[in-house]
Amino acid sequence: MVVGTVPLAPPRYHDGIDMAQRLPSPILSPVIPGRATLLQSSTAFPLPGVLLERYVSIPGERALNCVDRHVLGMLCSPVSRGEHRTADGQFVPYRKRFGALTVFPKGPVPELRLRTKSELLFCAFDESFVSNVKAELEGALPPPLEFRSGIHDRALFQILNLLLMEMNSGRSPCALYLDHLAHALTLRFLFLAEDPPPELSADAPALPNRKLVRVKEFIESHLDGDLKLRDLARESGYSTSHFLRMFHAATDMTPHRYVLRQRLERARRLLAHSDVSCADVAYSCGFSSQSHMTLAFRNECGTTPAEYRRTL
Repeated sequence: MVVGTVPLAPPRYHDGIDMAQRLPSPILSPVIPGRATLLQSSTAFPLPGVLLERYVSIPGERALNCVDRHVLGMLCSPVSRGEHRTADGQFVPYRKRFGALTVFPKGPVPELRLRTKSELLFCAFDESFVSNVKAELEGALPPPLEFRSGIHDRALFQILNLLLMEMNSGRSPCALYLDHLAHALTLRFLFLAEDPPPELSADAPALPNRKLVRVKEFIESHLDGDLKLRDLARESGYSTSHFLRMFHAATDMTPHRYVLRQRLERARRLLAHSDVSCADVAYSCGFSSQSHMTLAFRNECGTTPAEYRRTL
């Protein structure tokens, strides 16, 4: 499959990570080839169940190691070349292109010799988080994970890129949005062995109206707070996976998109019927900052909150 045209977000060095600390995480060091420098990390980011880190690796070897959790790797360089050891003990050359994915299931990691400087993104999945996602699945369970390399998957590529964009945005993250992305990433990863992966959101029944009303009322009463996906799912009485599919079937939008629209609608009301400052309006509507509200307002309404208020 050809990878989509969504560009990878440029790396951003997080404050608090100095050169002495730009070393591979103990979690990820077994899968990183050669000597590596940390470019980006989600350690200070509220990303549930997932550790996301971006590295530059120079030519070198990766010895036979073991990793204590499932890991997904993605190539962020145009091309990467090296050699990997096969089951019969021979080293054979490989060439990977931009966006290529590698699945490292928990357990042994194959030996590898990296021949070109490469930029790599690694995603380590917390075992309890993966177990919770699997426990909520209905129907066929995902096949056992096996080591696979050189895969291209548009959905995983786009989800990873969206997570990087959030990490690079410079604004306080929206927990509900990150919850959704982490959940979608884990589901897609678990079913990657199926070719093609199943469409997990297909044929979902709509959330019953009384439960939809209950969720909407909960959102409205907590709109100024940091809403979380598990709280909305709990209000519906369904698992997170089931809630996401049923909510989308009932509203034709994700919970994050619905919450954003409700926040913008409250902002419009406050701007029209009060003299509250734009900064206080943003706080009252659950935006992380005035600039966050301004960006969302412009994207949705084609104008800024201040300009909107002046036209009233």
